[in-house]
Amino acid sequence: VDAIKGLAGSDGAVRDGSKKDATFVFMGVDYSSGEDAELAVGLMTDIIKPRQRGEATALGLAFAPMSTQGALDAYVRGGGADDSSLIDALSGAGVDRITIDNYLPLIQFARSKRLTLLALSPEAEDLAVVRRDGLQDVNIDRRKQYVADADGFIALTQDPKYRLYTEKSLFKDFVPKSDKDKPGDFFAERILTHEAIATAASKWAMSRPDALVAVVAPIQDVRFMGGPNGRVPRVCRFVNPLANVDEEAVTTILLNPSAEETLSTSNFLRLEIGTTPKTLQYQTKVADYLWFSRMPKVNVLPRMMNYR
Repeated sequence: VDAIKGLAGSDGAVRDGSKKDATFVFMGVDYSSGEDAELAVGLMTDIIKPRQRGEATALGLAFAPMSTQGALDAYVRGGGADDSSLIDALSGAGVDRITIDNYLPLIQFARSKRLTLLALSPEAEDLAVVRRDGLQDVNIDRRKQYVADADGFIALTQDPKYRLYTEKSLFKDFVPKSDKDKPGDFFAERILTHEAIATAASKWAMSRPDALVAVVAPIQDVRFMGGPNGRVPRVCRFVNPLANVDEEAVTTILLNPSAEETLSTSNFLRLEIGTTPKTLQYQTKVADYLWFSRMPKVNVLPRMMNYR
């Protein structure tokens, strides 16, 4: 718990002891799990405890389409905006009701602490267009909103470490939606989602000194560091070329992960990818921390990670 409290103290220092211009915490969850949502509230309590009054702190919702930002802002301000109006706005934008019900307590917690709520997801209709017709057919104005660093977005797909991630993690979740649905369509949908989340979180943080953004996102989107969590340092430096935001400024925590969610074929959690001689130079851990609601079974963890 002390390590979590120290992720982003009032001096902006992170794990390596250096001061960053912004810090980010990605919590990988199962949207259908109320237990994960409850654990996220506990984690957020510890994460924000060292923050000083007035420091920019936000909770990013990877399930909330960007069109719901106004509803989230109104909810935090209070007045006439209540749980019911927020639920209606999220439901109307296509958010699954189970997700809303499970994570409403986390949203209520953020409101009680006067945190900013960030809507980070592309619109559902845009994701449908990408999956069916390709990235080029997304509304150009919204595409620019989702992808600020177009050159970096394209170049990343050719990076050997990222290609290992796509092969060993991202494509493992592909389930065709129709006979015409291909892995490439799924790939386009996921990379747009990941880039949009990273872009929205980074833009908010880069416009505020010593900002902290904590994001709840599906485990499959943040495991092995190749999703929005892996894109944040690049996007931050695009938004502000002088920004001191690197991999050490981003912390990834998986909540109650199962062996299956880490793509293990055994009872043990898979802790890294890139274990062959050809890929060892690109080896990537599954996360910085694994956080459980209760003590996991002995046969789940093959060894301790980050033991001190």
